[in-house]
Order: sequence, then C-alpha cells, then structure tokens
Amino acid sequence: MVTTQRAETLAGGRGRWIGATVLTVVAGIVPACDRPTEVLGRETPALVKAVPQNGGLEVQPDPWALVPVPPADGPLLAPVAMNVPILSKPDRHAEPIGYLRVGARVARSAKPVSHRDCPDGWYAIRPLGFVCAGSDATTKLDHPVARAIAVEPDRTQPMPYRYAFARAIGPNYLRIPTKAEQFQYEMRLDRHLRNYQKLQEKWDALTVGANDVPIDEHGFAVGAIPEHARPMDMNMRYGGSGDDAVPWWLAGNDRKIPNLSSYQAPPYAVIADRFKRHAGVALIGTFVAGPEAQGRRFAISTDGRLLPADKLKADSGSPFHGASLREVGLPVAFARKAGATYWQLESSRLRAGERLGWREFIPLTGNVREIQGIRMVEARNGKWLRSSDLKTAAKPSSLPSWAKKGAKWIDISIVSQTLTLWEGDVPVYVTLVSTGKDGLGDPKATLSTPQGTYRIYQKHVTTTMDSEVADHEFELRDVPWVMYFKGGYALHGAYWHDDFGRVRSHGCVNVAPIDARFIFTWSAPELPEHWHAAYASDAVGEGTIVSIHK
Repeated sequence: MVTTQRAETLAGGRGRWIGATVLTVVAGIVPACDRPTEVLGRETPALVKAVPQNGGLEVQPDPWALVPVPPADGPLLAPVAMNVPILSKPDRHAEPIGYLRVGARVARSAKPVSHRDCPDGWYAIRPLGFVCAGSDATTKLDHPVARAIAVEPDRTQPMPYRYAFARAIGPNYLRIPTKAEQFQYEMRLDRHLRNYQKLQEKWDALTVGANDVPIDEHGFAVGAIPEHARPMDMNMRYGGSGDDAVPWWLAGNDRKIPNLSSYQAPPYAVIADRFKRHAGVALIGTFVAGPEAQGRRFAISTDGRLLPADKLKADSGSPFHGASLREVGLPVAFARKAGATYWQLESSRLRAGERLGWREFIPLTGNVREIQGIRMVEARNGKWLRSSDLKTAAKPSSLPSWAKKGAKWIDISIVSQTLTLWEGDVPVYVTLVSTGKDGLGDPKATLSTPQGTYRIYQKHVTTTMDSEVADHEFELRDVPWVMYFKGGYALHGAYWHDDFGRVRSHGCVNVAPIDARFIFTWSAPELPEHWHAAYASDAVGEGTIVSIHK
C-alpha cells in the first residue's frame, strides 16, 4: 500500500516546495525492502517506476506540490475582505486549509500559477497554499481597502486587538455621521452626551491588564505588572497609534472603501446594523471628528465600521495566568477561595498562618491527611492547606496511550477547573479555566462542556461568537486565540471576565488571555505568519489532542 503526504514544513524558505509529495510505504506491505536513498532526488525508487501492467503500483505526483515556496522577501498579496480562503490547490473545489483577513500582507509567488476559474490568477503564498486574486485579494498594495486597513492582530500580545464593551445601544456607522444623523440613529442622545460629559472620568476609568504583564519569548509570564505601567490613553485604548486625525478614507463626509462587514447595507447607508449593550468589540483605530459631527471620538472596528467611543467602555483583559511545571511537576494548586490560609501543624493541631494571595500558585507534596475532621493537603514549604480552599491539578493514576515520545496533549478537568499541558509523560504548564456553567451535565441538554478525547481541528487568531457559544448575553466580536475541538466547542481566550477557576461558559473552555495565547502558539496545527486561521489537514498537519474528563 502506498500513500502520499506533504513534506514541506511551515518554516519553508527559498528553494523549498509548497507541498512536496513524498512516498510512504506502509510497514508489512512491502517486506524486506531496502530504504530508498532519496525519494525526491534524481533517482526515483523502483516502486514508483513499476507499472500496473507488471503488477506494480504507479504514483502520479501532484504537480501543484512542486510549486516553490515564495521567499519571505518576495512580492506581497493583500487580502481585502474579512475572510479570504487559502486552498490546498489552485482550484475552487480544493480543500480549504485556512484564511487571510484584511490588514495582512503575505509573501506570494511572483506570477500566477494558474488562471483556472480565477481571471486575476491563483498565487502560491507562504509557506503553503494558494489564494485567488480578484475581488477579495490583490497584488496591488495601493488598493483602497489595503491602504485603509493595514492593521493585523498583534500575535505577540495576549490581547491581539484593543477591546471594549458597549455601555449603551449604538449604531455601527459606515461614515462619519452629521449631527442630525447622530440624533436620527441614536436614541436619547442629548441625555447620553450630558451624562457622559459629567461622568466621563468615572465611565472611562481603566486599569492595567493582560498586555501589561511581561512575557518572555516563549509566552511565559515572567513577573508582575511593573509599578510604572499605566492605563492606556484615550487614543491607544481604542486601537490608535497616537494620531487622532480623521483617516483619509473617511474624509469629506464620504466613505472611500466598501462595507466589509457581514451585515449587508446599500451603498448609500449611513449605518450597518447596531451593537447592543454589553456587546464586546475589537478595535483597530480611532479619531476625533470635526464640529459638524459634534467633535465626538469614534473607534474603528476590525471590519471598518465606526462606533461612538463615548458609548464604549475599554477593557484591558485579565492579568491572571498559569505557571510552568517544568521545574515543579505535579501536584500543584491555586488558592481559589477568599480567606485561604496556610496552616502550621503543631502537636497534631492546626495553627492558622498567613493568608494566600488570590489564585496564588502552590506546589504540593501529594501528602493528604484528615486533621480535626478537615481534609488537608501539604504544600512543599511544609505548611498545610484546606483542600476545599484550592483548585488542584493532581498526578493522574495512569497516563493515556498517547502520552509518549513527547507528543503534545491538553488535559482538562471539569471538577477541578484546571488545564494541564503535557509533552508525552511530562507536564509542562497548568492554569485555571472556566468550563460550561452546568458542570458535568449532558451537553446536548445543558450548558456543559463535552467530555471525551478530541483533536483541535481549527485555530483562529480571533473569531466572533454569540450567546449560543459564549457565556455572554450578546455578541462578542473577535474572541482571541480560538481552538475548536468539537463542533462549535472551543478553547479560547476570554476578555470579558476574570472568574477563571469557576464554571460559567455555555460549553466552551474559557481561558485567560495570557494562557490562551500560550496554548495557541504551543499547540497544533501551527498557524503560519500573517494567516488569520489554519485548519487541521494533510497539508497543515493534525491538531493537538484535547482530553476532557470529570
């Protein structure tokens, strides 16, 4: 039996192939064969040369697999839509392996590799896959949409965009609205603006958060938020780069690019849908409009719509994060009850000691005793803690069959609300999560996280979720670090709460932004630079195992 597989890695460079086809001979089918010296070299293995008439098998190589990987410093392709499919072959019916989003720039082949069903040409992109140029992607970097929106999510940060919540219902404007249009589309605007003027300092109060925690090149948090860190100013918190000027594509009370959102609106429309109170939004820019628009500040969403900033409450995300296990191993715990205390054991009696910090990380010895009728566990500093005050990640009694040879896998306990990353039989990282609010219930009938063994099958830097899949009454745009493992169930970052360690979701596994980014970059399938999503496939590779249990 002979199969083919992709040989190109995601780190492909000059002189490598987009998806070189290699020969794999399944053990036991062709006994006593010598190993071929070079499958892709000048010498072709005899098995490939064998013809069916002589009883052999013939492998026809995929011609698209021999397209060279575009060099990193080559010409660029710019997506000009929110979702531009990347296909395994230059064929509209080929398998999708990911997508690009407006704002990105990705290295491409110098010339089209095909024009079949794509008049402007199919381009090979780095490090693999093909994109059809045309209405959704362009090789012209001066394209109006490419010029207007040139912001990618920052994959070096736990919060890849700036985020905010709607404090009041409001319109998603397509262009800068006049004063009259604002009163037309915003109910009780007079009262809102009066209240905002009086309460602006209170309403706009912001603390430091996830992106202020120092992290190393591996994504590990390496200390507390520095004392000199300060909350973002009004420009930065809404996605700005320091300039409050009106962007060129909105100047003159006109919009010079099309509506990119999924909400269909006619060309003359002033708004494209409304956002509801408490909706979460991601932002890529901001500006202060002129007197004809009441001098209001507007924020720009990732799809190029405009939101009145006075109706938004910026958020910096939870600074909570887990801990590395490479030095300490298991078991460990997090203090997850107010007033959790260390106890000293003296003459078989307990004496209260110092209090633990909220969600403080505690390495344990594994020793458990019932003392004065209370289940106590021993910390490695020799002190004792009430088991009920902790969320504990324990050593498993036995490891699953896949825990070998350094294979990565993710272990999630619904009872303890912990997530542990493993490499083979070595635990490497642990944190607290929030699974479905109905605990161990039936996911088909309740808001519970499904138990079982799965693989991550899609990874998105961000994607929008609604109340059906998130633990929020309304839409949550651009939820970060999303890793789908079963249907609509996913591991993902949660920017809307700081309650990790307690059930609360609609079935997904909520993770703090710092941890979510770390898990996302650690797990498979790998997401190439400048892609917004990747799908597990023969081309990209299979996803990491996710084991969810009681």
